[in-house]
Amino acid sequence: MDYLNAILERKRADLKKILPLEGKLRASAILRNDYAGFRTAVDLGENRLSVIPEISRSYPAQGLPHMDMDIRRQYSMFVQGGAQGVSIAVEPQVYGGSWDMVSVISKISSIPVMARDVFIHPVQICQAIVTGADAVNLLVAAVPEKELEPLYRMATGLGLDVMMEVHTLKELEAAMDLEADFVCINNADPHTLQANPAVTERLIEELPASVTVLSAGGIRTVEDALRMLDAGANGVILQDELAHLDIPQEFMEAILALRAE
Repeated sequence: MDYLNAILERKRADLKKILPLEGKLRASAILRNDYAGFRTAVDLGENRLSVIPEISRSYPAQGLPHMDMDIRRQYSMFVQGGAQGVSIAVEPQVYGGSWDMVSVISKISSIPVMARDVFIHPVQICQAIVTGADAVNLLVAAVPEKELEPLYRMATGLGLDVMMEVHTLKELEAAMDLEADFVCINNADPHTLQANPAVTERLIEELPASVTVLSAGGIRTVEDALRMLDAGANGVILQDELAHLDIPQEFMEAILALRAE
């Protein structure tokens, strides 16, 4: 299965349903001024990693089907584990997500909330804002280059922290052309979800020290996290890596205890 192309096909179909609401959503988005600073919260300095767990109801990279989990309980465990921010997988078919999940968590959260999805149109950005997100990701692989800049400028202009999510050097260069200051290097191929932490080690060398860098995908052990810290990452997004753990807090705490040499 080509995960990214399947998601994009559904997103384009969904746009037809939500576009009539664009004016109303944009008006509401403009009025919002209560953002929590996601990028600031996840930058603990150059010798530590922050931990950003992701709330999801299915984990395709591990072949785990949709699970009817209590997202409030998930959130509570993640906060107990010391999370600096929380990501919410919005895409419904692959990750079992929804905008209702963003709304529920944003209303109770004491830490910044990111809506993580495949955003291809400004109306989706407005939806994220109205639903309560403090940050969004822009998946560079999903957006034509000519459309990337206006989407980025619109989101940042409305007050969101925008995490540019990249998988390749070409995508990273597109993010740097926008002078992005917040980047996620995703070690997982967006089409197959197969992950290799060496992707972060390779691409991070191209980034200036002023950029806040998160790594995602394939971080299954504390040793994997240490590799990301030694490479220069500021934090890690943990997705399916937490799905099989009865006490995810222990894994999170072990990563938070790491220090760069």
